[in-house]
This record gives sequence, structure tokens and C-alpha cells, in this order.
Amino acid sequence: MVRTMWRILALLMMGPALGSGHAQEPALTAKLAEADPEFALSHLSTLSNEIERERILRVAFTAALTEDFDVAAHYLPMVLDRAWVAELNFHDACELAIEMEDDLPDATRKLVLSTGLRNPALALREREWYKPLSFRRDAFVRFVTAAPDEAERLATGDSKPARAMREALTAAESPVADAIVRLAEAPGLNLPTRARAATLAGQIAGGRLSLDAAVRLAGNTARFFATIADLRVQQPARESEAYDRALEEASLNLCQEAQESIGRAVSADLAGFRATDLYLMLAYGRSEATPPVFEAVFDRLLLPKLRAESPRGKSLLELLRRSGDLELRDFAAGAIGAHRFDEFLQVVGPEGLGKLAGSIPEAGDPLKEAIRLAQILDATGSRELLRQMAAIVVAEYRRCLAARHRSGRILYGLLAARLIESPAAEGALREIGEPYLPFLTSSAELPLSDLFDAAGQSVQRYFFYDDDDGVASFESFRRSYVSDPAWTIEDRGAYLDLSGRGSDGRRIEIFANVPVNAHLPQNRAFENEAQRRQQTIAEAMAERGVAPKVLVHRGHAFWVERTLSYISKSDRLVILGSCGGSDEVHKVLEISHDAQVIATRGVGATEVNDPMLKALNDRLLNGGPVLEWSAFWQTQKAALGHTGLFRDYMAPDQDPGSVFLRGYYRAMDSPDPKL
Repeated sequence: MVRTMWRILALLMMGPALGSGHAQEPALTAKLAEADPEFALSHLSTLSNEIERERILRVAFTAALTEDFDVAAHYLPMVLDRAWVAELNFHDACELAIEMEDDLPDATRKLVLSTGLRNPALALREREWYKPLSFRRDAFVRFVTAAPDEAERLATGDSKPARAMREALTAAESPVADAIVRLAEAPGLNLPTRARAATLAGQIAGGRLSLDAAVRLAGNTARFFATIADLRVQQPARESEAYDRALEEASLNLCQEAQESIGRAVSADLAGFRATDLYLMLAYGRSEATPPVFEAVFDRLLLPKLRAESPRGKSLLELLRRSGDLELRDFAAGAIGAHRFDEFLQVVGPEGLGKLAGSIPEAGDPLKEAIRLAQILDATGSRELLRQMAAIVVAEYRRCLAARHRSGRILYGLLAARLIESPAAEGALREIGEPYLPFLTSSAELPLSDLFDAAGQSVQRYFFYDDDDGVASFESFRRSYVSDPAWTIEDRGAYLDLSGRGSDGRRIEIFANVPVNAHLPQNRAFENEAQRRQQTIAEAMAERGVAPKVLVHRGHAFWVERTLSYISKSDRLVILGSCGGSDEVHKVLEISHDAQVIATRGVGATEVNDPMLKALNDRLLNGGPVLEWSAFWQTQKAALGHTGLFRDYMAPDQDPGSVFLRGYYRAMDSPDPKL
């Protein structure tokens, strides 16, 4: 009934678009795909755009998995090999598998394993979800092997859940699970040591390490990190989940500690690390390796260690060779953000970094890797590196052309176009790149008509999150407007409603949720309060019949995913105020191809965000009908350049990744058969 009503409503909304006497199907949008997944999935062929077809497939299948198992089961074979399948809801995947295992045994097994391995900690906690499945024990062992540290945390202690976890581990009849039980029952160990030692459960089970030796390693940060790093390099990527998890967790913790005291970290905590371990720490800890941390560790520890080797950088080059360039793209992105790319290039050499141009379509996130490559091309002046990359781009373009891989061909065509102006440009590269040059145009201007409706109103939505940083950012944001007579502030409890009026009648309205520091003991009940308050904002806007054209993310980088979930195709300006926000630009443009994005490659700082955003709104209210980014950015540089942080902020026309990605979507939308 709901689906029928939705189709009727969609048809009515099309109005004049309907031909006389002929009822056309409603436009296939993400909203329709959510409301009627069966209709959307059965009409995918009506979408000529490959990107939009894939997006609607994902939205519709996700909706079907939640509400219609028959539809989800029918289309499961179509989606099973998509990378995004792992991001589906694990509980819903288990429910579908229970319903359909007899009919689709292989597909349901793959679905449960894919979604469970995406979050093995959840899969270990919620064992009841897949208990009815015939492969439950194999799945459980697979999740234990992927996250032995989490299994150890769940198995330690005298609580009823801990005893149940030990029983489940014992019943699994797995040597790795047995080693985890032994660690859980060992006396006198703190939980962090047990969890670290559990990462070595495979070595204990294989007789290559005693339990006591694993515990001793777990108690020494430098030795533990080195041991896990060596094991990771020795393992094929498909068997490395536990070591990747351990390296990421340790790296994030070390980078966070370095943020608190860089001097102590460099002189004591990290001084005993090998050069290769410092490299991996900065790569795996990318989201917390802020430019100041990256610069300090790179300049004072990593680079001197690499230069002292003979030949220079020997250990790192050997690590990259043995591991298949482990985390090289992440490290290169961090080096660019910290303005250390040329120094890194001197160590690794053009040949080592030139390989980054290869196999982009096969990467887990091809668009993200292509953007990073575009940023590398923008960051380097090395003729030899550009020559190496140009040769790979030409070869990869031809490979994608032969394989009829359109998106891969367009990615490499655009990269070829980007290289045309470089010293590496030669005949083959020019021939490939020239048809793509028109698509690489920057967003030099922002027409205010994109942000303001016919009545001269623009709606903005701000996102703050429930921690100390969110509360501090919010208070700074409020102070920016409270003393300006052109603005009024109404406190709605869950959110603030700010209204500003310009000299010619333009009006901006800002909806901003009020954050709570949920980390404080007295605020434990407010966990996920930001999400609830954003829902209140959504309801208020829906009641008023308004929708935002500007979205602003404020807070740590790990909250960005939540903000991105609110972006729609109609958004025209998105500001990512978090550290390293430039890494997420591609996710914004994937949803809204016409959005312009302001982000930073470095530290997102309150002392830059608030005055810049206030100045932007003042300009939108009182300036001309077109905002020229270069002029606005010059005024901001004059006002904020003294902080040293502003240099990492990029206007929409300055970010090579944005220019590249916007070009990609334009090329994919082009009807030109040569592209």
C-alpha cells in the first residue's frame, strides 16, 4: 500500500512532465529507491548513467534487505561482488541468510562473512544473530581470527557474558580460540596486555611463540609494534585482518598521544621505533597523524633514520617491495598534507612512487585513489616522477580501453589530461588526454542563485558532535554571531536557529544542533544525542518546507561519516571543518555532483573555521550575485594567514581532487561515445 501511494505521489509531482494520455513511470531517485526498492531494482536499466545506476542499486538493495527479503534474495547474486556489500547491516544480513540459506547457501554464507568481517567486534558480541545458520561455527572462528583482541576483551573476567564467550571459544575447537581462552584465564594481567597478546594467538597456536613470550612482547610498545609489523608483511593481504587491526589501533593511540606531547613522543615514546615502524605508524594512524605530528615524527625520527641507512632508505624500500607497497598511498597523502612530499620522494625515488598510478580501478575505493594521485601530480615538480607516472597512465588507459572498463578509462583519461601541461607530456599521452581537458575546469565562482531561493532565503545546516571538541567548537560558533546586530539567535533547546539579514533583503537561516559532552560521567545518558537533535532539526525544516543548500561539518574527522549521511543531491556548498577533510571530498561529490567543497589537508581549527565561515556568510548576505573564490580567499588569507593553519585550507577552485572528481562525473555523464 505504501509503495502504491508513493508511486501515485511521484506521478502527481511530475505534473506537466507526463505526456497526454500516457502515464510515465516516476523518476528513479534515491528517495524512491528507499521507499520502493523492488520498483527501483527492476528499473535500473532505465538509468543510462553508470554512477547513478550503481548508487540507486546500493540504496534500493539496502532498503530491500531491511524490509523485503524476497526482493533482497532475488537481487543478492547481482550485488554480492560489490565492495559496498560489506557495509550492509550485519543483523539484516544474518536475518536474510537464516531465511534463504537453503535456497542460496553460498551467497548467504558470503554475505554474512563479508558484513561480519567489516565489524568483527560486533559479530563476536552478537553471536545469537547467526546461531541458526549451518556455518555458524566456521563464521565464528573466522571472526575470532580477524579480531582476536576483541575476542580476548569479551572473554576476560567473571561476568556471565565473559564466561559465555569462553565457552563459545572452547566449543569452536580452534587452536587460535584455545590460545585466547588461555590468555583470558591467565592471572595477573591487565586487559590491554591481554588484548595485545591475543593478537599473537595465531603464533601461539602454531607453536612459534609461547604464551609467556607473547605477554612480554605485549608489554613493550616498540617490540610489539615491530613484531606485528613483521607478521603483517609476511602475510597475504586476505589473511592479515588481525594484524591490520592491531597496527591501526596502536598507530591511532600513538598519534593521539603525540598530539598531547610531541616532544615526549619524539624523544621517548617513539625514539626506539625502527624506520619502517614509524612509516607504518604514520600511515595506519593517518586520521590522527595531524600535520604537526607528521612533521615532527618525519623530520626528527623517520627521515634521519632513513638517511643513515646504506643505501639510503634501504629498509623502507625493502618493506614496500615485500609487502606490495603496503599503505604507500596513505603515507603519500599524509606527506602531502604535511608538506613533506618532496623529502619523501628523495628517499623512495620516482620509480617507487610512480607505481601509485597503477591498478586504480581495482582499488577498494578507485575514486579516492585517483584523487590522491591528482594531488600528488599537483604536489610534485619531479620530472622523473611525472615521466614514470605518465608511462603507467598511458598503459593503464589502454588496458581499460581493451577491457571496456569505461570508468577506469575515464579516470586514466583525466589523469592523462592533468599530465598534458607537465614536462612528461608526449605524443601518446597528449592523444589520450586532450579529449578530457574540457572536463578539468575549476569552480572559480559560486552563483548565489545556487544557495538562495526566489524569495532570497538560504538555509544552512551545521553538525556538532557530543564530545569536548564539539562543545568547544559550538561555543566558538555561537560567539561569532551573538554580538552582530544583523543576526538573531533563537534557542530551541535541541538546536539554535540563527537568522541573518543583508542590506538588500537576502536572508540566511542556520540550524545548528546543541552538542553535549557525552564523555563526562554525568552525561552518559546523552550518547548519540547529536543524532537525535539532528532529527529534531529535520522535522522542524520539513514542517517549514525548507531544505538546506549549505552543510557544515564541525568536529573530529571520525564524525565526518555521520555528517556525510545527510548530504543530498541538492546541496551546493559543503564545508568540512575537520582535520584532513580533503580526504572526504570525493564522498561529497559522489552524492552531489554540483556541490562545491571547502576543506583542509591539515588541521581543522576553530580559530580558522569560525571567522572564515562568518566572513563567508557576511559576503553571501551583502555581496554581489556571484562569489569569486580567488577574491574571497585573498581577504581570508590577509585576515587568517598569520595562524599558519590557513595555508592548508582549500577553496573549491584550489583543490586538485575536487577539480578532478567534478571532471570525472561530467565525463561519465557525457554522451560522447569516444569517452
